[in-house]
Amino acid sequence: MSNRQLCLARTFLPMAAAALIVAPARSQAAAPAGPAAPIKVDPKVSALFIVKAGIKSADFVARGLAYRGIAFDKNKEDIKKLLEDGSTDPQWSVLAGVVQAYYGLHDPRWKQIVHDRLTMPKNSPYEPLPVLDEMIEKDAIALLFQVLADKEHDQHDKIMDALISRNRGYTQALFVQGLASKDVLINQAVLKALAKVDPILQTKILDTVAKVHATNDNVTKVLLQIARTADERQPVSYLALAKTKDVALLDQITVMRARHGDKTVSKAMVGLCLRMTGKDQLAALVALRNIATKDDAAGLKPILNSGPSHEIIFQVYEILARAGDRSMQREAENLAESTDVDVRATGVFYLGWVGGAGRIGEMHKYLQDGIPAVRLAAARVLGYIASNISVGPLKEAIETERDEKARLELVKALAAIKHKDAYTALMFFTREKDVEVRRLVVRALAESGDAAVRQGLQNALNDNESRIRSEAVRGFILSDVAKAVDVWKRALKWLPIGVILDLTREMTKTMEGFLEIALAEADKDDTGVRIREEALIALHLLPLAEQPILFKLLEQTQDEDLKIRILRQLLETDKAKVAVAVKSTALQSTPRARMAAIRMLGKLKGDKEATEFLIRFMDEPDERIRIAAALTFLGG
Repeated sequence: MSNRQLCLARTFLPMAAAALIVAPARSQAAAPAGPAAPIKVDPKVSALFIVKAGIKSADFVARGLAYRGIAFDKNKEDIKKLLEDGSTDPQWSVLAGVVQAYYGLHDPRWKQIVHDRLTMPKNSPYEPLPVLDEMIEKDAIALLFQVLADKEHDQHDKIMDALISRNRGYTQALFVQGLASKDVLINQAVLKALAKVDPILQTKILDTVAKVHATNDNVTKVLLQIARTADERQPVSYLALAKTKDVALLDQITVMRARHGDKTVSKAMVGLCLRMTGKDQLAALVALRNIATKDDAAGLKPILNSGPSHEIIFQVYEILARAGDRSMQREAENLAESTDVDVRATGVFYLGWVGGAGRIGEMHKYLQDGIPAVRLAAARVLGYIASNISVGPLKEAIETERDEKARLELVKALAAIKHKDAYTALMFFTREKDVEVRRLVVRALAESGDAAVRQGLQNALNDNESRIRSEAVRGFILSDVAKAVDVWKRALKWLPIGVILDLTREMTKTMEGFLEIALAEADKDDTGVRIREEALIALHLLPLAEQPILFKLLEQTQDEDLKIRILRQLLETDKAKVAVAVKSTALQSTPRARMAAIRMLGKLKGDKEATEFLIRFMDEPDERIRIAAALTFLGG
């Protein structure tokens, strides 16, 4: 040991020994120290740390959420490079997060990423479109118009088809603005897509477009075409909004409104029928016959003095008869006895219709007439009278009739008779080759409620035509609810669009349980998705039952897609009532449903418990849950 080391040892060792002696005394005198106070970490700091760490995740969904979250970091220069790296990722679930981050930073690069994804032919537009749902309407539409302005015609159709496949928040505005665009490519792409809008599920779009573009004849012509192809039972409110100056186009609109049962145009239709000629006049009269009043019918008499065709004469007399005008009986008798075979049917129809049950015997005889038009007229009268006395004659006439139109009318007449004998007779025609005949027969059997015809309905469930199968389903709902449940579950695999809405409008309360089944048991394929969408729309027709059914399904279903869809629907109607359900799902459900519910917690503004849940979820081991909670806490 050197002299310096020895000196230091002599100096400090006594001091150290003294300290050791004094220390126990001090420790005995002082109060015992408690556990160290936990270090408080700002939740926002934790959230930013979680999302930054998440951009290196191997999980594409987690990585996409993380990229979206780093937009909340105040150090913009720091995250610029991270987002540039993320924008080269081939996975759209990651790119979607990058897009949303750029959008949150007001960086225009988000547009290029979405634009490229939409215009690449090998990519499906269904993939990138959902990212636009969370953007401001004007920004989403501006980008879509930029894409439609490109010379990518094949891709235009794909994009517009994807857009109208569901009702998005910006769809109505897209059509309104696109149809007003001066860019030919945009205008034509949107106009072409308008013709594909579903008149059952997307009526709001048609009404909005018709109202805003009431003076645009090109738009009106497309709306008119949609109405032509729609079922006559569907309302065409959008046509009532048209304000064209083209007289010919206005006439077509008026006729179409009448055809769809709009009684407000009956007066206009009378004037239109008086000035029209030929096929146009005939079509107008056919459209008027179901809405004409007695005064309307009387106003048509001048047509009979203009030397019209026998088809026109028949339509005028039919409208008069339906309206209860008995002033033409003498003229009708002359027509019925005329040597001109073309007008005999007119006289037979008029006399039979206004004569009612007193003319049944005559009508039975006319079923054997040598002129098909006369047999057809007699059948229509018998269907109007609907007496069970006519069952036998009608059944015999159907079996021997060779004229297709007359035979169809005979089946309609038999189907109109609400009697057990008629239903028994109809059972013989459930396997007819004519699709329309089978449909009429099955519909009549469906409305009978008679247990004896159930076999006919059962046979119809195996028909090749979905329309006929739908009639059978309706029959079981009307007459055998217990059996109908099983039938309904199987029908969910093929039900045509619009059937659920039609049945709900018709049977309201009866359909509550069936809508619940449709939502709970529809498959996850394209048909199942459509069924669920239509069932959710149908629930709006039952306002008192809508929320109870949705909450009940939310508690019972294990289907994460349905759970998420219901939560979103409920959030749109009543956030206060659904808050508990959102929190419950966020706490305990499948990982995907939990993640979706956690994202919804951000919409419960001012809810302290929701904020506490988010902080708690940031400590979970599941990476997706942790990052989703962090992103939501940050405000994303």
